[in-house]
Amino acid sequence: MLKEWNEFFEEEKKQLYFQELMAKIEEEKIHNTIYPAEENIFKIFDLIKPDEVKVIIIGQDPYHGKNQANGIAFSTSNAVKTPPSLRNIFKELKADLAIDHFENNDLSGWVKQGVFLINSTLTVSESRPGSHANFGWEKFMNNCLKFLNKNSTIYIYVLFGNWAKKTYNTLKFSSNNIKLEFGHPSPFSYEKFFKGTKPFSKINCELRKLNKTEINWEK
Repeated sequence: MLKEWNEFFEEEKKQLYFQELMAKIEEEKIHNTIYPAEENIFKIFDLIKPDEVKVIIIGQDPYHGKNQANGIAFSTSNAVKTPPSLRNIFKELKADLAIDHFENNDLSGWVKQGVFLINSTLTVSESRPGSHANFGWEKFMNNCLKFLNKNSTIYIYVLFGNWAKKTYNTLKFSSNNIKLEFGHPSPFSYEKFFKGTKPFSKINCELRKLNKTEINWEK
């Protein structure tokens, strides 16, 4: 990972919860396949420095199908079929900004521009969604966001669905942060709560107000 995250990770490694979390994952590996691959669990910390983060999008847990999860929330490999939630994100991007992203499931291009796409839970067992929800990842993610919020940067928090809203509301962040709430892009809520909400243009609108560079969602 990038050295700018060392302070955060060194502090977490001292904590009992983190040690227990790593032990639980090792134990789970004995009986189940874990996603994403071990080298990708902390992948997002390889792609963006703390001071480069502008937009924070909170997901729930990684895709639980084979070769799908790649360490970036909602993102996946181009070698697999596009998951329904990601397809719906691309459908809304097309409707919002006329950008066609359907042939590129890898969202690392967004991350490198300042979009911190992180799940509340960074691992999952194959075919068992939510299976690592009580391992301790939520505390890790909360501590990560608190680490980011130590500085005076104004972040745009993008909350897709009730899980992200609940996660955000458990944290005491600066009132200066901007919060954009939307429904979740999953097939269960897309039509009623996500379709037509224009999240991408709204994010760029807020970035303009902050005199920050807009996200090129084509990348």
